[in-house]
Amino acid sequence: MIRSKIAISSKNYYSCEITEKIPLKISILAINGPEGLGTIEALDRKEETLKEYVSQMKQSEQIVNIEITHRTPHIYWNKVKHRLDYPSIHETILESGSMTILPIVIENGVQYHNILSPSSTNFRNLLSKLKKRYTDINIRALSSKPTETVQDLLTDKQFETLMLAYKRGYYEIPHRCTIADIADELGIKRVACQERIRRAEQRIIDYYVKTSLFSIYGFY
Repeated sequence: MIRSKIAISSKNYYSCEITEKIPLKISILAINGPEGLGTIEALDRKEETLKEYVSQMKQSEQIVNIEITHRTPHIYWNKVKHRLDYPSIHETILESGSMTILPIVIENGVQYHNILSPSSTNFRNLLSKLKKRYTDINIRALSSKPTETVQDLLTDKQFETLMLAYKRGYYEIPHRCTIADIADELGIKRVACQERIRRAEQRIIDYYVKTSLFSIYGFY
């Protein structure tokens, strides 16, 4: 699984254009198709700023309706329904097989998405779609956390042999047992035991090194 934080901005995209001009922080807390619910916070602590945002939204051709459901002098709760001639940023993320962890934060003309992608393939597809459709894409954070256990990576015999080696102290410094000791306990030849351990180690190292490379460089 790939977890990323991506900053996305685009020309002619209402939320980016308006927040670039008005000092606001928008937090989208729920999404239902073209409708979003969230909060608008005035960064200058002035209610006039919130009123200006609402006015700009009502004038936008991309907005069907904006409703203020609750208000304080510095924060408005709002419900917005948009109408776009192209897929929204949120829809694009879903199209790629990924998903945004809400809230989506919009500030200074930029949408910030925390995204989960089930695989590196989905993540590459996500980046490809975002770059084709929007003006500026900036990866702020990227991590790949193993979703498999050691047992998932190995055959039953490899796992059995590796666990026995670990329990008997083969991986301690200095070794508390030898390959021959483990082979005797399993009732197999020393060469076969050594082969199992080496193949198990190779699978584990290969998996975790690839995971680290993707986390750092974005590719295997």
